[in-house]
Amino acid sequence: LANGAKISITDAKNGEIIKESGIVISKTADGQLVYKMKDRNKRSRTKDPAYHTIETPRGGQHQVILPDGTRVWLNAESSIRFPESFVNVKTRNVELKGEAYFEVEKDPKHPFIVKTRIQEIEVLGTHFNINSYFDEQKSVTTLLEGSVKVQALMHDNFSVIKPGQQAISKGTKDLNVAVADIDQVMDWKNGDFMFKKESLNGIMRKVCRWYDVNVEYGEQVDINQTYSGLVSRSKNISEVLKIMQAAGQLKFDVIGKKVIVENN
Repeated sequence: LANGAKISITDAKNGEIIKESGIVISKTADGQLVYKMKDRNKRSRTKDPAYHTIETPRGGQHQVILPDGTRVWLNAESSIRFPESFVNVKTRNVELKGEAYFEVEKDPKHPFIVKTRIQEIEVLGTHFNINSYFDEQKSVTTLLEGSVKVQALMHDNFSVIKPGQQAISKGTKDLNVAVADIDQVMDWKNGDFMFKKESLNGIMRKVCRWYDVNVEYGEQVDINQTYSGLVSRSKNISEVLKIMQAAGQLKFDVIGKKVIVENN
């Protein structure tokens, strides 16, 4: 919360969790966190809004409804920082670390802006996914519906992408537009792991976030070897590892929270 207090969403009971500054925070029966203003017409007297942060741990996901009605799905090991009220702001600014899917409430007079470590995304009302983990080499914004403007943080140029496209940044001055594989981008929200010629290293980063494990590679293991497959994220970690082990090149040993990868 803005005052530094922390609340465990998982441990909190359903219903109202807290009331402060005219904001009611509640948890629904299906686990969503909802922010509502007690009086939407009431204007805050403070110039600077108070900010809240929601974090998901490894192996966790969460759904949030922001004060303006925008819906956010947070992937594992991600966080979003946002003002407790959007009443007195010209733009609806939020900050994202990790990965999230947004369904932004339309408000043309108050653009919704998401800032990540190397991108800034501006929208009026649309559906899109952002992947911007610190351990990934690139930040990717993928559009499913509507229109968004994406800009690299240290670059004057920007790109307006269309549904089915994604804006990719590998640095604060880099921005490229490509056709997106929507099914693969949205696999996490749909409860799956979908790999399409994805490197072993990339796959294991996702596995580590979801199952809260660490990976250790043998000296001869090619971490750039690619694999393809589909498996539900509800499955045990061994089911995911079987996809790569079935290729006959690797073997996996799970010891506590460590996955050891060796050549077969």
